[in-house]
Amino acid sequence: MMRKHEHFFSVAVTLCTAFLVGLGMHIFIYPNDFAPSGVDGLAAMLQKLTGVNAGLFTLAINLPLLVAAWFVLKKRYVLLTVLYTVSLSLCLLLFEWVGMYQYIATTDRILPALFGGVAQGLTGIMLRIGASSGGVDVMGSMIQKRIPHKDVERIISLISVVIIAISFLVYGNLQSVLLSVIEIFVCERVTAKILRSSRNAVKFEIVTEHSDAIKEDILHRVGHGATVLEGHGLYTEKHKQLILCVVNYRQIPAFLKVISKYPDTFVYYSDVMGVRGAFDR
Repeated sequence: MMRKHEHFFSVAVTLCTAFLVGLGMHIFIYPNDFAPSGVDGLAAMLQKLTGVNAGLFTLAINLPLLVAAWFVLKKRYVLLTVLYTVSLSLCLLLFEWVGMYQYIATTDRILPALFGGVAQGLTGIMLRIGASSGGVDVMGSMIQKRIPHKDVERIISLISVVIIAISFLVYGNLQSVLLSVIEIFVCERVTAKILRSSRNAVKFEIVTEHSDAIKEDILHRVGHGATVLEGHGLYTEKHKQLILCVVNYRQIPAFLKVISKYPDTFVYYSDVMGVRGAFDR
């Protein structure tokens, strides 16, 4: 059960995220005539067509989805998403009311797409605290809940493609579509970066017959621990051991130098999405 200060932290993060995302969309996206991803893109296009603030459309589209989500998803998830949606809508209305500055690109229009994507990518913070920014994320979560085997990311991507296609009819030019593609790409990269652990690491998996010697080198030359699993070769039927080790980026050269001493050893390594706990030793 969450403590009071954790609830307060989640609420504060939600309010700050809504403010920053709304600020980025107001300054960079709306005045430069292109649609961001998801429901925000639909709201931007409706604002372009009607002249009514996008905040009202954001609220109108999201609330029915969140009412449905209340009966399917976790209550904390829905409440924080409602708070984000309402806060974002109010921020968008406030920015228009006070006449907040807007950046209108005259020559290099790629800048609004880049910075708009960075701003909207901050919605990854909501995913990090166990909520969402509403819209297609809520739809994806409900689909995942009801049909776990479905590829939700593919469904969300398909919705984004449809919204981009519609934007061509609204803005009437290919440049707006290309700006939307750039914005969505940057948004996804920023979101992915936020969701990754701050403790970046690399996982090494070593298949070897020289496990004792390699373990000594890992312990004393690299200054790291490892986990050893027993196994055997499928073709040769020889006894082998699989050594697992998670190291930080700075230790990669030392680790590869150790492995190079054993030419008949097979090793592969890959990025680790995140690391929790003490893995330094």
